Amino acid sequence: MRLLVPLLLTISALNATHAAEAPVKTPATVDFKTCDKPEWPKEALRKEQTGTVMLGFLIGEEGKVIDAVLYQSSGFPLLDEAALNGIKRCQFIPRKINGVGISSWTRMQYVWVLDTPEKVKRTLADAETYRTAALAGDTTALYKLARIFRDGVGIQHDNEHYSKLLRGAADRGNAEAEAELASNYFYGQAGIKKDTAQALAWYQRAATHGHAYAQLRIANVYNAPKATPAELAQAADWYRKAAEQGNQDAAYKLGLLYENGRGVAQDYAEAAAWYRKGAEGGDAAASYGLGTLYLRGLGVERDPVQAATWFSKAAGKRMPSAEAALANLYFTGSGMPQNDEEGVKYLRRAAIASNLGAMRQLGQMLSQGDHMLADPAEGAVWLDKVARLSGPLTETEGDW
Repeated sequence: MRLLVPLLLTISALNATHAAEAPVKTPATVDFKTCDKPEWPKEALRKEQTGTVMLGFLIGEEGKVIDAVLYQSSGFPLLDEAALNGIKRCQFIPRKINGVGISSWTRMQYVWVLDTPEKVKRTLADAETYRTAALAGDTTALYKLARIFRDGVGIQHDNEHYSKLLRGAADRGNAEAEAELASNYFYGQAGIKKDTAQALAWYQRAATHGHAYAQLRIANVYNAPKATPAELAQAADWYRKAAEQGNQDAAYKLGLLYENGRGVAQDYAEAAAWYRKGAEGGDAAASYGLGTLYLRGLGVERDPVQAATWFSKAAGKRMPSAEAALANLYFTGSGMPQNDEEGVKYLRRAAIASNLGAMRQLGQMLSQGDHMLADPAEGAVWLDKVARLSGPLTETEGDW
């Protein structure tokens, strides 16, 4: 039996344009020496339960996990709970912006795999099938063979064989292999030295060959803060291609371009349509974007109830901006029954996750006793944090 090394997922911009003018950001990182592998629950082991767990967790300013949520279940509650308990024991270096540590959400994936005799037998058979097909020119089979050596389930893990086979498939135009090779270059993993230029080149190839995730990554490159209109138009084009293939993040970002009129003519109805596409696929940011349009009556008829519904979906995935927006609906009783207790709960969640607007609002409300018991001392602590972070941190910086 074996639990694969957890994969820490960070969301990166892939773009160094105007870097000298942008805040210096360093993502949260984990010291894997502090992370004991979660203990396989005996009952799950007896039943040979396996699967992949996607966790979201909030890393505090001191590098401790202060909150965690399940984004994707393995299908087995015992494995999910074991993964959640395991991540809470890890020690992290917190996210920093211009050297200032902040709380931030990140994600980790645990893959629970059992090396049973049957699994080993099946993997060896698959490897032989893929090898035969690859020799006949099947690039998909070559890519799948590479993945077998990468995963090391039922066969010895071998980065050298994996990288050689992966590059062979990529050189022959396999889009999945091109995108995976790009990621290896970008993150400097699987024995490949980090090389951003190579990563971009391979993402470009994969995007051209129709790979949705690669299209998203290339769009992110064009969608720089000070991009030219031509670059933004390119971003919109790539986002559209990825979104039409079902990439929810791309749908959200295309909606954002339409809402703000960047690279496309401003069109709130189009923004709402793309936000809805992403939101219905479960994207938290798209849910929040759609909620804001319903609240403001832009592109859709103003409907606070719909706004509350979509904010709630995003807040359920612990998006701080959505938590702050939902808090204010509770405070005002707009779109839902007025409830100060629930409002304070969501506002605190957003503030703890470094949403600057929520931190400021919480500090002011505590100082004034607005919708909560007055506590000027705690209010001063929050307002001091706002003052300390106002330079490097934007209003939504704490949102993933």
